[in-house]
Amino acid sequence: MQHKQLSRVFQGTMILAISSLVAKILSAVYRIPFQNLVGNDGFYVYQQVYPLYGLGIVLALSGLPVFISKVIAEQETKQQQLAVAQQLFSLLLVAALIVTGILWWLAFPIARLMGDGNLAPVIRSVSLMFLGMPFLAVGRGYHQGQYVTWPTSVTQLVEQVVRVSIVVCVAVLASQHHWQIYRTGTLAMASAPVAALCSSLIIMMTSRQLFRRPTVKMAFDGRLVKRLVVEGGAISLFAAMMILLQLVDSFTVKSALVSAGVPNGLAMSLKGVFDRGQPLIQLGLVVATSVSALLVPSLTESYQKMKMVEFRRQFQVLSHVCIAVSALCTTGLIAIMPSINELLFASRLGSFALAVNMLSIILAAVITMYSSVMQSLNRFSQIVTGLLIGLGVKVLTNYWLVMHFKIVGASLGTVLALLATLLVVWQGLPDLLHWHTKHWFAVKLTAICVMMGVIAGGTAQLVSWLIPMSRLGALLAVMVAVIVGVVIAGGLSVWWHLLSVKELLLLPHGKQFLIKLNDRMKSNETR
Repeated sequence: MQHKQLSRVFQGTMILAISSLVAKILSAVYRIPFQNLVGNDGFYVYQQVYPLYGLGIVLALSGLPVFISKVIAEQETKQQQLAVAQQLFSLLLVAALIVTGILWWLAFPIARLMGDGNLAPVIRSVSLMFLGMPFLAVGRGYHQGQYVTWPTSVTQLVEQVVRVSIVVCVAVLASQHHWQIYRTGTLAMASAPVAALCSSLIIMMTSRQLFRRPTVKMAFDGRLVKRLVVEGGAISLFAAMMILLQLVDSFTVKSALVSAGVPNGLAMSLKGVFDRGQPLIQLGLVVATSVSALLVPSLTESYQKMKMVEFRRQFQVLSHVCIAVSALCTTGLIAIMPSINELLFASRLGSFALAVNMLSIILAAVITMYSSVMQSLNRFSQIVTGLLIGLGVKVLTNYWLVMHFKIVGASLGTVLALLATLLVVWQGLPDLLHWHTKHWFAVKLTAICVMMGVIAGGTAQLVSWLIPMSRLGALLAVMVAVIVGVVIAGGLSVWWHLLSVKELLLLPHGKQFLIKLNDRMKSNETR
């Protein structure tokens, strides 16, 4: 019976991981055609309010459901699970009504704080999505607490497909009929409540018992409220790390540019250029965190069984893999950023600012790795402290940095904030988790990144010189540079043994990789 349950949990986790990966890719990729259709100004309007949508998604998908599933799993009977879920739904419904009301009635003051009063209708448009948050958070969390993941997988895919379809359709119509940018932004953001409604209807149909009047009255539990605020808040805050930094940019970047003497129209356009980095960072984090996330369950299992030698070895592998993959992604994007910018957005404007912003990938990936492990050990305080300090650094430095360095300053503000968070979280790790690794790993990885970056960047530049500047030329430059970069990084990693044999064996399919590599080397020796 236990084996069947473990198999069911594993299958559910894999389905959820795959659907989350597809949803994240969709969420990142659609913004590229959207920007191409509506331009920098239209993209600015959408991205100014996007962090509010992002907060709603974090609460409904990756923050509160994790906490709720944990509370549900702690209950002894199904009746208790249902009663607790219904209490949580009542609490979150009140919270959702309050948040929606605040955003709706204070839309104009919030828009003015963002430096653009015309954003008020866009804010009101997205505010309605919070009404779906209680249904989605409780429904997903309830099923996950019973090790049933398909409702979460289905609803998050439906949410993204519906929303992305509406946003792209709005962008196409806007470009054809020359709609005003704020009208386009309002209609595009209306996709959020529509998608939330579709997902909520699926949850309501599959979890009708959750939303009926309780048959058994349960005494109000004040501790549940405290846990919702403290634990649920900590998990949600961690999940919303990058969204909160974007929210600070929404309130400071355009205003600081205008204060620095940049004309209002140009400031809007520059903010739109800066926001080009968000889908690239999101895609980079998908790659970096997906690879390292495969090792977190086995790491947690080793700790719970008190197998400390295995635990420490697995954590070192997790550190090496996460840092190596995120460093190579970061280096590659920085090296060929001008060509990527040209290919995706038909312009090289702001390439240096975007390249600086790519440093967020490695910092955020390592923070995610450390924080995920600490969450599995129920250590929340240091994570929250680190995130709050990082957010404080962003708030205190961003305006000044943007005034003096324009959108490069906004990128620097994000990098400094993430660096502060990483230092605090790292300091809070148990001694057992501090990264005691051979310095040769860092030396080898640095050398590989430098060589890959220089050669891939030089290759992209050479192709750009040979072919007239155009999207076709940029496509060829990116393709050739990526192939060259992957070959160099992969070849040097194997040649210099970046990961040891023991570390490769702990990776998924590591044994098969070593067998194939050994066969290839033997075949080369016989020639």
